[in-house]
Amino acid sequence: MRIGCTFVGYFKMLNITPQIQQRPELRLTLSPQMQQSLAILQMSSLELDQYIDEQVETNPFLDRSSPREIILSEALDNFTPPATAEDEANEAAYENAVQAKVDENISQIHQDSADSFRDYSDFSRNPDLEARYQYYQDSITREESLSAYLLRQLSLTCSDPQQLAIGERIIIGDINPDGMFTGSVQEIAEELKTTPAAVSAVLEIIKKFEPTGIGAATLIECLTMQIEAEYPKEPELITMLTEHWDKLLNRKFSPIAEAMGISEERVKELNRLLATLNPFPGREYSQEQPVYIYPEITVEKIGDDFIAMLTADNLSGLSIDEAYIRDIRSKKQSQDDKRYVDAHVDAAQLLLRNIERREDTIKKVAQAIVDEQKAFMEKGPSSMKPLTLEQIAVKVDVHESTVSRAISGKYMQTPQGVFEMKYFFSSALSAAGGEELSSTAVCEQIKKIIEEEDKKRPLSDQKITDKLNELGVSIARRTVTKYREQLNILPARLRRDI
Repeated sequence: MRIGCTFVGYFKMLNITPQIQQRPELRLTLSPQMQQSLAILQMSSLELDQYIDEQVETNPFLDRSSPREIILSEALDNFTPPATAEDEANEAAYENAVQAKVDENISQIHQDSADSFRDYSDFSRNPDLEARYQYYQDSITREESLSAYLLRQLSLTCSDPQQLAIGERIIIGDINPDGMFTGSVQEIAEELKTTPAAVSAVLEIIKKFEPTGIGAATLIECLTMQIEAEYPKEPELITMLTEHWDKLLNRKFSPIAEAMGISEERVKELNRLLATLNPFPGREYSQEQPVYIYPEITVEKIGDDFIAMLTADNLSGLSIDEAYIRDIRSKKQSQDDKRYVDAHVDAAQLLLRNIERREDTIKKVAQAIVDEQKAFMEKGPSSMKPLTLEQIAVKVDVHESTVSRAISGKYMQTPQGVFEMKYFFSSALSAAGGEELSSTAVCEQIKKIIEEEDKKRPLSDQKITDKLNELGVSIARRTVTKYREQLNILPARLRRDI
């Protein structure tokens, strides 16, 4: 039976034949120019600065000089006295003396190396060269990741290839940024086709590495490892940690003292020792590079109004070298040369327009935010109003997505400090009399209530909720808990003073 032929005959019976039809369809596509405009709008000032530098390198008709460079160059021109013939002669003599000293040092280094080579046929066995190399290594300041630090210790500790393979698998795959072991010995053994005992043996080796506490599977194990290293003569500390952890979390010192047969003061003393330990030993090697913030907008009070202005340091300082363009176009050119010049001139003009459009949009959006948050500018976060992207979009007469791009990664210098522009947008909570409060303002109220509480009897989340309700803020306890955690404030039982 031929199924294909059967289907063909069936379609012929139905008089079905393939046809090509054209249908009009509207489809929105973004031109490269518009794509560049949107991309530039979303860039932070640092990203834009880097992008402009890249464009200046590839486009011969672009020129850049920041306002700061212009001011400094003018200052140098105005205040640097002209060099005299005597100054130039002295400078030349100084340079010659320095060069002679450098040549002398290089010659001595070469001689030292030759002597070392005669004395030691193997450089790796030369203690002088090793000491010099170690000095250079110690002089280099650099941040090292946790994984790199552990792998370096592993290479110095283990020589067996199988142990090295297991150790690399554990360090790279199963030790998190806090320094905790999160993997399964059984799964690692199956993956590497070895025994769980072999994996456990390497894990025990890693647990002896620095920082102390690395490779532990639980917080209690991590702290126990540190106690054994830091306080070997305090066995009661390990007992308190391992047998009374739950009571310790709730600061129930009296029951702990009674169970251990020691005084409550001794329990508090042990607790202070415990507080000196690091529950996250890996974090000192896992910290991210600091992020440098350059406010895109500066807000100043002029009269009774707050005015948003572009920060001077963030102005692009970009311009087109019109004289160079005229000079090139005045000369005889081939068609390819003309196309090259025209294309790069068009690209330069487009870039300038898009940067100007970016600056204009950010300034308008910032001013709209400042107008809406005038109370914040005067009094601070407790006076923050609820605000949405839609409100600003309507006020500036742009799409919400444009507002989102305009505030992304941008910061504003205000009379109350530097804030990310996203900070000024928050949801609304109901207050007495139908008034709406910003969630940011409510967070400030929670923070203030906790700061003013009795530290020996800290307020629970429910009591904070009751206080807010008394102030006319309609809020649920779970919302208070969420805001408290966002503020990185501990729960009541952990805020109690001993």
